[in-house]
Amino acid sequence: MTNRLAMIVAPRTLDEVIKIAPVPRTKTDSSFIDKAFHRKNYQDPYAGVEDKVGVRFVVLLAGDVKLVGQALSECGFEVSKDRDFEQEREARPLEFACQSDHFVVRTSTEMQVDGLTLAKGMPCEVQVRTLLQHAHSELTHDRIYKGKKEAPTSVRRTVARSMALIETTDDFFGQVVIALEELDRPGRELLVQVDGIYREAVAGVTPEAAKSNVLIIDALAPLLGTDAAASLRTFLNSKPHIPAHVASQATHSHLFRQPAILLAYLGGASKPAETVENWPLTREELRPIFTQLGKSLDDY
Repeated sequence: MTNRLAMIVAPRTLDEVIKIAPVPRTKTDSSFIDKAFHRKNYQDPYAGVEDKVGVRFVVLLAGDVKLVGQALSECGFEVSKDRDFEQEREARPLEFACQSDHFVVRTSTEMQVDGLTLAKGMPCEVQVRTLLQHAHSELTHDRIYKGKKEAPTSVRRTVARSMALIETTDDFFGQVVIALEELDRPGRELLVQVDGIYREAVAGVTPEAAKSNVLIIDALAPLLGTDAAASLRTFLNSKPHIPAHVASQATHSHLFRQPAILLAYLGGASKPAETVENWPLTREELRPIFTQLGKSLDDY
């Protein structure tokens, strides 16, 4: 599931989307018995309780909830949606209640996992909610929505008001993300192009996607013109020894496994003084690059 989600959210990293690591859990015997025989009225309790196994994905924003649902639908399981907070909001626009998406996934065939046989049709509940929704649920779910005593009207109203604020805040955060993504779009597009060039040119090395890529691109892209990717291709074609040097350095250097390192070579060759001045990492990290270019870093 997380592998599929990582592909969907790229070039964002998974930790930018998932804010609490998803940890599968099994329902305890006592919790199962309590639900199956006391809190619910099942004709077939074992089959009826669909959250005997469960996992929760806590993401940053409401838009990310949809991406988790997309990943879930592409994992080869039988998926049904038991609860959709967007549909609930449309159906009851004046009600502000606990929110999250609930799915039930079932094995489509018999599966072998870690020496155990999972029967066809075995269910697992998957909850997907935002970080703000999770905080709200942790405070209110058992005490307000599942409590033995009905909470006073004033308390329930306060909880509803807090949920309204969460919706509003999430909408504001969404607007901020859209604005920031538009601001970052040229850099992201350049990173995708540079990543492709790195994969083609640097043999035997799988590029990584660390934050340093963004730092380097933000710092050097303004120096390299509007068609930096084309300039980089031309430069590497004229200097075929550079990709080989990057590959040799990548065996022991994390930085040389970042595609944006190629822009440091281009900047060092075409605008060395400006590259040194704007370089966002430590100065010494430029030294092997300048040495390979036949330049002395100490001259700048």
